[in-house]
Order: sequence, then C-alpha cells, then structure tokens
Amino acid sequence: MKSFKLLPGLVFILCNLIAYGQHADEQRLREIVSTLASDEYLGRGFGSKGGDMAAEYIIGEFRASGIEPYVDGFRQDFVHRLGILNIEGANIVGIVRGNDPALSDEYVIIGAHYDHVGWKMEENDTVVYNGADDNASGVAAITEIGRLLTETSGKPGRNVIIVAFDGEESGLIGSKAFVRDFITVEDAPIQPDKVVAMFSLDMVGMYDTHGGLELNGIELIKENRNLLSAAQEIAPVEVIKTNDKIPNRTDTAPFAAIGIPSVHTFTGTESPYHKPEDDSDLLEYEGMTLITDFLAALVGEISISEKIEKNRQMESIAEKGSYMKYFNPGVILNTGGTFFDYKNDYFRAKSVFACGAGFMFETRITQWLSIQPEVIYEWTGSQTATGNLRTHSVTVPLSLLLTTPDEGGNGFRAYYQVGGYYSYAFSGQVNAASLDFVNDYNDTDYGIVAGVGMEIMSFRIGYFYRSSLVDFTIDQQDVRLRGSFVKVGWVF
Repeated sequence: MKSFKLLPGLVFILCNLIAYGQHADEQRLREIVSTLASDEYLGRGFGSKGGDMAAEYIIGEFRASGIEPYVDGFRQDFVHRLGILNIEGANIVGIVRGNDPALSDEYVIIGAHYDHVGWKMEENDTVVYNGADDNASGVAAITEIGRLLTETSGKPGRNVIIVAFDGEESGLIGSKAFVRDFITVEDAPIQPDKVVAMFSLDMVGMYDTHGGLELNGIELIKENRNLLSAAQEIAPVEVIKTNDKIPNRTDTAPFAAIGIPSVHTFTGTESPYHKPEDDSDLLEYEGMTLITDFLAALVGEISISEKIEKNRQMESIAEKGSYMKYFNPGVILNTGGTFFDYKNDYFRAKSVFACGAGFMFETRITQWLSIQPEVIYEWTGSQTATGNLRTHSVTVPLSLLLTTPDEGGNGFRAYYQVGGYYSYAFSGQVNAASLDFVNDYNDTDYGIVAGVGMEIMSFRIGYFYRSSLVDFTIDQQDVRLRGSFVKVGWVF
C-alpha cells in the first residue's frame, strides 16, 4: 500500500528529471552567494542600504527564476519599532502556484533570511561581515528551488511560497511580520491549517565538512520517512539528524508557534559563523547543489501528497496554542557545598565541596504543575574537629515543580521546586578512617529541598537548598547536614 502512496511523488520527480535535467545549477548558486556576500552589500544589515540592495537583487533573481510575485513587486514592506527608531524592512515573497484543484488552496512555505550582521570600523578600516553561509547560501538555494519547481512539468500540486526574510539576525523580525500579516491577522489570506509545512534554509553551505544535512523538526510531519525516502531516490543526501524538536533559533519559530510543522535545514556552524571571514570562496557548492536538488524533490513530494499530517505536538499547538510533553526524563549534575549544623551547640561547621550526578524523571500534571523524582549519586560532607568528613550516598529527591507554561512550545519555562528527599550512605570516611554506620553514624537521612530554576530549550539551570531532618549521629548530638547546590541538567 505504501508503494502506491509514493507513486505520485515518483511521477513528480520523473517529470522534474525530464524538465530540467536532474540538477540545480551549481554556477548560479555560486553567483548568487558571491553577489550577496560581496563587500558591496556591507553585510546586509537590517534596515541598511546594503540590505535594501540585497532585497532588489533577490527580486531580480526571483523574476529570472520564473517565480511569480505573491504581493505587488514581491516586497512585503514593514516597520519595526526599536526604541525611538522606526526601522524599515522588507520580505521578498514569491509563489509557485499549485495546479491540483483539490490541493491548490493549501501551501508549502520555503524561506531563508537574507540579512546578516552588517559591518564595523576597526583601525580606520571597514570590516564587513559578508555572511556567505549565513545566509546567502539559503537564499541562493530557495531561488534555485523556485526555478526547478516552475520548470517542472505540471508544476506542484499545492502552492509553494518562496520568501526571503529580512531581520532574522535582529530577532526573527521578518518571519514574525510574515506570519502576522499573511496568516494570523483578521481576514488573513492564508489560514494556518492550510500551511502543511514550512522550511527555513539557514546555513546550507558546508555539507561535506559537516558530514551531511540536518533536518531539525522534520519529525513534526508524520509522513516524514516516506517523504525523505522519495527525495533521496533522486538526490542521495546524507541526512545526519532528524528530530521532532521545534527549532526556535531561526525563522521556523513564528510558524511552529501557531502549529505549522517547521523544519530548519542546516549544515552546521563550521563556516566562520558571525565572523568577517564567512566569505563565498569557503562554501562547498557541490554539496549545496545536492541539497537544492533534494529539497526541490522533497517540497515537490509534499506539494502533491494527498495528505500531510502533523504530529501530536503540532496538533496541540494548533488547537490549544500550547503543547505539554508529559514525561521529561533527563540527566542532572549538582555542584555546591554541604556542612554540619550542630543544633545543640548553636554552631555551624565550615562547608566542603559537594557534588552529585544522576537522572530526573519529570512528569507534568498540568502546564503549571509537575512531579519530579530524581536518583542521584552524591559525594557530601563537612569539616569537623577531627578533619573533613565525607560520605558516598544514593539520594532520591521527590519534588513538586510549580512552572510557568511553555506557551506555543517556545522552549522556555521557569519553576519553583519544593519537596523532600531520602538518602542512603553506603560508605564514608573521616581522616582516612571508615565511618562506623552501626555504632556512631546514621546511614539513612531524609529532609526537605527547595529551589528555583529555568529551562531553556532542553537545558536546565537552577539553585536549590537542602536541609536534613535527621541527626547524623547515633548518640543524639543533633548534627544535621545542610547544603546548597547549583543544578544543571539536560532533558531528552
């Protein structure tokens, strides 16, 4: 049955081969990158003369590719307010219209930002950040993809919008303006549920050096494996990374935030990322040509597939404006200090370095509340009158996390942590002598924990304080272990 589902895609690809001889034009890719990444464009800064020159050049290349304007003159002009300044920007928006009556009210969007970080003065010399890989490479690729699609016999089934975004380096300004003006505004010309996929080509010029192509977010589309297989039959790209993570650091983010499956197409930061040395002669154009062929085939396959379905995460965001991943396992590392508090003597010992490492298993109940058990190996202790005391233990904290909601899957949450812990010490020493956990010291402990932290994408960082409720000594000296830690973690 799957083979029949792939048949329309294979027919589309065979038509591609007949229509334009199988390959993107490597020389044209080179010329577009070399032009946009030349000193004449002064790093294509947002709102700059060089940026406006780049916009006009891209319009000319879109026309030469046979791409139709989506708006008059291809330009979606917008104004971004920054302090007391109004900065004028422009997205360049074209379209290859779909020819399937059953699908021609739906869209695939392919984008690449054309702005970069401009220039600076250094020792009375103008130093230009040319941005060849970041992101003249993406602009060249979408322009050539547009040509391949327009020259395909029968053209795509769904509409394919091709857009060069402005202002990405200044905060995804152009892509946010596109979503606002064309998708989410009242009486928008495009409804969110009519966009089946969005691709952002952001740095695609280092295929060989990076070892292949990353498609971050492609698993947000349920049919991704069949789609990739069909495209790789024509352009055997080595796809080294796929996932269902929402890419938030490029122009995919505003689209994913409204439930559109969005894919960051990427060959890494091996080029001189955000440095003046990111020049056109360093890019790997043969690899760019292969990527362009692959993406043209992939977009063509998506454009004619009868049904493109979102995964559960995208469906939740589209319906509710947010998504909650219920089970979030991860690894954690704690570093800090612990000490003994002598309650009977009103004395606190000096702290010693302490650390721990292990696993966490957060289970979310609501957007606001989670339960998080942890299993941690710990090395703790305190200074004492006879020297430093150390214990090795297994500790199991159990906490409630009161969190801010992760609206739209934007990758940021803050949290408060409160709970308790149980700990079992399986060995210990003081002055090279083993601790006697039968006659002198308790090997079990429990107490309370409290802390704060935040999660950015999959990375966590926080602070917590821990206080024992158990006397460490058997002869009831009332010695309690206290500690504070910085916690870092990674959620799978």
